[in-house]
Amino acid sequence: MGAKQGVFLRESTGLVKEAGFWDAVSINIANMSIGAALGTAGFTLAALPSVTGVNLVYASLIAFLLSVPQIIVYTLLTTLIPRTGGDYVWLTRAFGPRAAWLINGLVMAFVIQALAYYALVATAGVFQLESVLPILGINASFNTWSMISIAIAFFAIIVIANILGTRYGIRLMTALTTVSLLGLIITVIILFTTPKSMAIAAINKLLPSGYTYSSLASSYKGPEFTLSGAFMVIPFFALYVYPWLMAGPAIASEIKGRGAIKYNVPVAALITMVMATIGFEALYYSLGFNFVTAALSNPNINSILNYWTIAMVVSNNNVLSWIIGISSVTWYLAILAYGAIVIVRYWFALAFDRVWPSFFAYVSPRFGTPIYAHVTDLAITAMLIALTGIFYGTFTALYGTEVGPLTYLALVGVAAVLIALRKNNELSGGVRTALVVSGILQFLVFVFLDYEFLAYPQIWGGNWLAYGVELGAVILGIAAYVIARSIYLKRFGIDISVAYVEIPPE
Repeated sequence: MGAKQGVFLRESTGLVKEAGFWDAVSINIANMSIGAALGTAGFTLAALPSVTGVNLVYASLIAFLLSVPQIIVYTLLTTLIPRTGGDYVWLTRAFGPRAAWLINGLVMAFVIQALAYYALVATAGVFQLESVLPILGINASFNTWSMISIAIAFFAIIVIANILGTRYGIRLMTALTTVSLLGLIITVIILFTTPKSMAIAAINKLLPSGYTYSSLASSYKGPEFTLSGAFMVIPFFALYVYPWLMAGPAIASEIKGRGAIKYNVPVAALITMVMATIGFEALYYSLGFNFVTAALSNPNINSILNYWTIAMVVSNNNVLSWIIGISSVTWYLAILAYGAIVIVRYWFALAFDRVWPSFFAYVSPRFGTPIYAHVTDLAITAMLIALTGIFYGTFTALYGTEVGPLTYLALVGVAAVLIALRKNNELSGGVRTALVVSGILQFLVFVFLDYEFLAYPQIWGGNWLAYGVELGAVILGIAAYVIARSIYLKRFGIDISVAYVEIPPE
């Protein structure tokens, strides 16, 4: 199971600094999944008991404000402790050896949920591809098995690129994110500048038989905003967007430059907030709140009509339609590209602490990448894609796995408080106070989000697949730690729990 001497598996990670400032920002933007949120909002609206007052612009702003404490925590802790695995390192070192078994269970719940999310995104990407092809003049319909195969192929191609070299994986992720952002900017310009009469005429051609712009717009009778309506969709943003700030911190030891380490989280968060909020506002501006709400919440329409397909037909230009259609799919690929980089770093960090077998932290001398960790990611994600497609037929079946990482992120807030108190003499008063206050607020926000997911399982994917995956992950994480500690104590006389009082090497 690895070397017999020393607290850690070896004296250095073997990883090298490959990520620049825009790479670090891009990986966080991809993590926060703007394009997927814009494209799949309708599936969530259709599941709500009521869409009265559900304004996605205001909900986006509220969700961002709720994430500010987390932005502060992650910015400060990434600057103080820039290590592979990011919040895994902060959390385990803050809680120490006595709670190591529990933290390892929650870490594994977070890791497995992330893989479930990649399965969700890969499957949603196929749905998106299926929705844009007819607009481009390509008639295509995917059955369950073709959907599963394409989704697995999406992730497999990206994993192979990462196996061949970290720099290839990072460059691919950055390129996909940049293309996706440019496509989003184009759509925003189109939706804000196209006369409403032209937009309505284009949408009437996209709508299926029996529906018109006027009939849908007149079917919604409620107000444009209520606070209760906005809070009803806060979990949607928690699924896709604002809490997911850990990608840059997870590869912090591979980021070049202190400035990039310090600022990648807030810069990415601000770009994401602006683009996501403006994207939803562009929809409302172009077609009106009433129509957008009625159309996206209608299950007979929202598989055809979403943010991206609306922008494609409103553009009324074949070249622009192709650009928008491609960028709508590259958003999903960008998410998979960040995922193929980041979760491997958690497997790596777990193995580096000797909890998981050493081959997870093995770095290929030829490629310079943790190839076995990548293969594990691919195998688990492929299995989850297949299970989702066979038993539920929709990516929303995996929404319920969110409960595990929300609990994990709540405890990261507690960890921030503990670290601030222990480093009392090393930190300035301002930094210490910011960590304590933000850590407490982060804990409260994620407890609230956990409640929302558990209280409304019919909306947020509360099913046996989702809950079973997370419960199994917690048990697996606890068992892995207990077994590894027992083996190392008996065979080598090493107590692996002592790793949780030391910061691992870079």
